[in-house]
Amino acid sequence: MTRLRSHPIILAACAVLALAAPASAAARPSSPAGGATNRAGALAVAPSPPPGTASVTTSATPSSAADLSSGWKIQSSAVAGGSGATISRPDYATTGWLAISRPETLMAGLLENGRYPNIFFSDNLAKVPTDQFNANWWYRTQLTVHPRRDGRTVLIMNGVLGTADLWVNGTKVADRSQLQGAYSRFEYDITPYVRDGQNAIALDVAKNDPKTYLTDSLLDWNPPAPDRNTGLRFAPQLAQAGPVALRNVHVVQHNAANLGSSDLTVRADLRNDTDAEQKARLDATITRSGTRIAVSANTSVPAKSTRTVTLTPADHRALHLAHPAVWWPYQLGAQPLYHLTVSANAGGRVSDRTDEDFGIRTVTSYLTPVKPGTHTTHGGRQFVINGVPLVIRGGGWSPDMFMRYSPQNIRDQLAYVKNLGLNTLRFEGNLPPDDMFAQLDRAGILAMPGWQCCDRWEDPSSKWPDALKANAGVQATHVAQWLRDHPSVFTFYQGSDEAPDAVKEAIYLKAFAAADWPTPQVAAAEYKSSPQLGPSGSKEGPYNYVPPGYWWANGPETVDPRDPTFTNQGSAWAYGTETSAGNTVPTQDSLNRFLTPEEQKKIWDLSTTNGPGTGPDLFHVYPKFNSYTKTARMGQYNTPLWNRYGHWSDMASYQRIAQMGGYEVTRAQFEAYLGHSKDPANPSTGVIYWMLNKAWPSLHWNLYNYDLDQPGVYFGAQKAGEPVHVMYDYADGSIRVANLTNARQSGLTATARFIDLNGTVKATARQAVPALASQDVRTVLTPKVPAGISRTYFLELTLTRPGATVSRNVYWLSTKTDEVDWPKSLGQGSGAVFKSDGYADLTGLQSLPAANVKVSASTRRNGGEATTTVTIRNVGSKPVPAVFTRADVRRGTSDGRALGGDDQVLPIEWSDNAVTLWPGQSQTLTGRYRVADLRGAAPVVGITGWNLAGLTVPARG
Repeated sequence: MTRLRSHPIILAACAVLALAAPASAAARPSSPAGGATNRAGALAVAPSPPPGTASVTTSATPSSAADLSSGWKIQSSAVAGGSGATISRPDYATTGWLAISRPETLMAGLLENGRYPNIFFSDNLAKVPTDQFNANWWYRTQLTVHPRRDGRTVLIMNGVLGTADLWVNGTKVADRSQLQGAYSRFEYDITPYVRDGQNAIALDVAKNDPKTYLTDSLLDWNPPAPDRNTGLRFAPQLAQAGPVALRNVHVVQHNAANLGSSDLTVRADLRNDTDAEQKARLDATITRSGTRIAVSANTSVPAKSTRTVTLTPADHRALHLAHPAVWWPYQLGAQPLYHLTVSANAGGRVSDRTDEDFGIRTVTSYLTPVKPGTHTTHGGRQFVINGVPLVIRGGGWSPDMFMRYSPQNIRDQLAYVKNLGLNTLRFEGNLPPDDMFAQLDRAGILAMPGWQCCDRWEDPSSKWPDALKANAGVQATHVAQWLRDHPSVFTFYQGSDEAPDAVKEAIYLKAFAAADWPTPQVAAAEYKSSPQLGPSGSKEGPYNYVPPGYWWANGPETVDPRDPTFTNQGSAWAYGTETSAGNTVPTQDSLNRFLTPEEQKKIWDLSTTNGPGTGPDLFHVYPKFNSYTKTARMGQYNTPLWNRYGHWSDMASYQRIAQMGGYEVTRAQFEAYLGHSKDPANPSTGVIYWMLNKAWPSLHWNLYNYDLDQPGVYFGAQKAGEPVHVMYDYADGSIRVANLTNARQSGLTATARFIDLNGTVKATARQAVPALASQDVRTVLTPKVPAGISRTYFLELTLTRPGATVSRNVYWLSTKTDEVDWPKSLGQGSGAVFKSDGYADLTGLQSLPAANVKVSASTRRNGGEATTTVTIRNVGSKPVPAVFTRADVRRGTSDGRALGGDDQVLPIEWSDNAVTLWPGQSQTLTGRYRVADLRGAAPVVGITGWNLAGLTVPARG
């Protein structure tokens, strides 16, 4: 972003306007909806403003724009006195208004002002009065501006959740019939209304309605926010430029197939808002780590018009890069970024300037072959990055329920994503601020954005009036221009549950083509097609409990996709864009943070659920808010646990089953999609776990909870995401090895041990592993289950090279396998339907004697970061394994006692956890966290396990 001192716009202290500069010169500007704050151009001309108001264009923001990110106040129109003509005057008194630290939704503002404390505990959210949001609310800010004498002042609105009338200094600038849309971007030329000195801006905002407008909502993921997320999610901006303004600046890449060279094209729109022709020079500079490319071109721009200037290697040889620094997803290489700075010079001075980061990479996709003899009509969507086909492994992103945003919280969550071994986040609408995409760029985590399902976005075009179609074009233009140069963004889904019809698709594709969109676009997240984009290669579901073998099986082959009930869900093949085994039971620490003891009892106590097959009306279990009520309750999740693992009698016994069961099915899901990726007939190409996180504390659809709690599902996913990994195929009993790194792996040996419940090793198989190329998956062993082994038994897999264990993976299995009734298991929203007495028998785990372990721990501090190392040894004299043994860092006393209460240290990145060890075995775990999160206490380590009495040990430095 151009620094404030470069422009004669002064934002005084009383102006409550702060311009947040990037952390470094290479950082992308932190703009509101995201953009690299230099986008412009429009697919459709916005409706004319009311008489006497500002002229308007749709655009993306120039980097000369300053975020109006502070000094805002809100008040209900039922309370505030006056009209827009008076409220938007600088002399209006805001006595009694609520100050907010940034533009945000109404609920976020109320919470910031102390209303509704502990909003997420119990059912407090449901107690918030919603009728207070039926009236319009005012958003107001006051600022000091010194207008640029040789140019124009522009107010940029970055969407609104709901609709709004916009007022500046007593004049109505925009009408709500135009100012709406989550990702719309409108520029209002307010030069005639801006004063040298104090100015005021006011917005009269009406309630958000996702069924009416193209806006954001939290869909069916959680209960809706009481205000329906009404308000401002992204900050408006104020921009000043001289006679010539820059818009739509971006880089187009023409990369060699082997990325040995790259030809860069820089494009920019030069806009002349004056009444005379302007002569201008466009200067572009590209830098990275000592490399500097500078090119320029002279042009003239007629009065009241825009001219596009294109700088290519044909005229500027420096734009040909012989050996570009290539951006890779984080497991495959580094994430170098280039920095582009562009300025327009007119009249001998800089008239406007913009900058952004971009990465050089190539993304393509194709559909895998159709398996002969099946009913499928097309294969899976395979994405290829820099020539490397890779298995997409990610989770669905959920923003905060009230659309609050914290860069530090995002850093913490992205650290979890990498700790899990995932490489992708899916955004089904609810696109975050640009800071998050910039963080994804730097972290090498792929972004899979698209429009959301279920609301106005997916109505057929016949139900969209012309004004809504125009608004869709405005939003598509902005989103395409905003995201196109982010290297992390590798695709865009133009539909979610539904593919766009021909009219909607034409609107979207025209906008994306005009923006020079560089990556594949896909029709839908389900198994559907659109007229131009064709088959999606995607599929969805299941959404509730399925046993681990479900993911490895080939059940859907018996179902005809022409059947209207067909969802193409099921085993690991093609690209599963949203799927999981449903509920996630938080740890006891986490449950205590948001549920009363009485509510917790509803999760497990059969007297409150009428048996294990039904579910409680529990506020933090999602299904009471949508149509899947009968299939997504805790009961459907608990029933297989009850039948597979055995019965529980209290929360403690339920917790150990739920955590172990969650680990088991989640590990299998990710392993199956990885393990099937090289199937020549019907490969899997990727999976998005539904979901990664949640907008509030929840017992449904997450790998970690709102408080960054790490339940069993977290560590199951982490195990499957090891860089070099050994895994078990539940369908055919084979052992496979995967290499997710960018380096060739050789010298490996795989070992499988079948171990009886009594600790007897019944059989051992060992095999040298052929050298594995990057992204390779090989079957290396197909051992037979030995005769005479216990009904419940263990399989221990190890992958070693001389002197080192590369991967270790322990399964608990049964000679009685799970049996799924496939035709009954494929309905939308369902999980697995088991055949009569079709449950695996893992109840033998209940009979395991107590294990005997010895634990030592120490902590090392490096600046603000701490690393606690924990070594767990099974020292038992009898062959009893310590099963599912978990370590937690806690705040404690200097003599090694936990403080009690909420003493768990979060967030934390564990190298591994929930491990199983036999006598004589040991494993060392490390956990990294912030020293500040100890809150001045000493670190201690708490140890729990399936058959282990809890203990706490000091972890002194």
